[in-house]
Amino acid sequence: MIMIKLDVFDKKILEELIENSREQVSNIAKKIRLRRENVNYRITRLIKLGLIKEFNTILNEKNLGLSHHVVFLELIKLGEETEKQILEYLKNNGFMTWIGTSAGKWSLVFDIIIHDKDSNLDKILGDFLQKFGDFIDNYAVLRLSESNYFASKLIGKISMPLRELEKRTNIKLDKIDLKILSLLNSDSRKSLVDISHQINLTPNGINNRIKALVKNKIIIGYTISLDWKKLGYEWFAIQIKLQKHGEEIDKQIKKFFTNHKKVVFYYKYLGGNWDYDIGVLVQNSNELRDFINEYRRNFSDISKISDVFLTLEEATGYKMPAGIFD
Repeated sequence: MIMIKLDVFDKKILEELIENSREQVSNIAKKIRLRRENVNYRITRLIKLGLIKEFNTILNEKNLGLSHHVVFLELIKLGEETEKQILEYLKNNGFMTWIGTSAGKWSLVFDIIIHDKDSNLDKILGDFLQKFGDFIDNYAVLRLSESNYFASKLIGKISMPLRELEKRTNIKLDKIDLKILSLLNSDSRKSLVDISHQINLTPNGINNRIKALVKNKIIIGYTISLDWKKLGYEWFAIQIKLQKHGEEIDKQIKKFFTNHKKVVFYYKYLGGNWDYDIGVLVQNSNELRDFINEYRRNFSDISKISDVFLTLEEATGYKMPAGIFD
């Protein structure tokens, strides 16, 4: 794979898009003191090179009334064709998102997001296991409690995570709201005019709806997803089991994840065989060893590392699955 070298202006553009992927090119140009045409060229180039994979809208799962589960699969007797069938099945399911293949104990990991009021998790999993059970040796399903993603660390910046949002009640969304969210979920840079063409509402009406969705903490931000391999990184997932619990312990461990330049995300779970998943980006095995040793120096008295595995490929990035907008 060809590595992409970023200059100062590329990094500044990416930093702006990570903070707000709906930012107008003209505004980015003013901020970084580059001509608009040059900024547009650079963004287009980074998309063509595959570094910028998607333009994402960050939605508040709590305020949408959603529950988020992560499924870990240990696969057996798996041929290339069967793996393709499994991946296609997951991609086409209306409630599954972020699908990744890996090397280690777990062969495949994916997320399921459904409405809290629905009780179809068992059916979704049951249908999948019935179809592909002959190729599954072991699996685990954990409910997500909290998460944070730090995309800016891929370009060497440590920025503040999104503030954790409390669930707000009595937020009623109609079909137009859901359609707007669905379109922004597929591409956060969709213009008001583009959205208006697909919804029987004026661009000004669309804009007012989006402002209300932001005010009600349904939309909490806009960002981009990047291909870490294009920047020369490998992504290792590390599962951590707490041996001691408490608010202060959680605070310390999350602060470490947030401030460490190599931790690009963390997931915290409710119950299960481990309490945290973290994604660590390194350029070689020595960096991974150094990180593990550093973590153990800080937290070996309260936790242990349950497993480490290498993420081979993102089959699909993280977006809300289409089924939640129906």
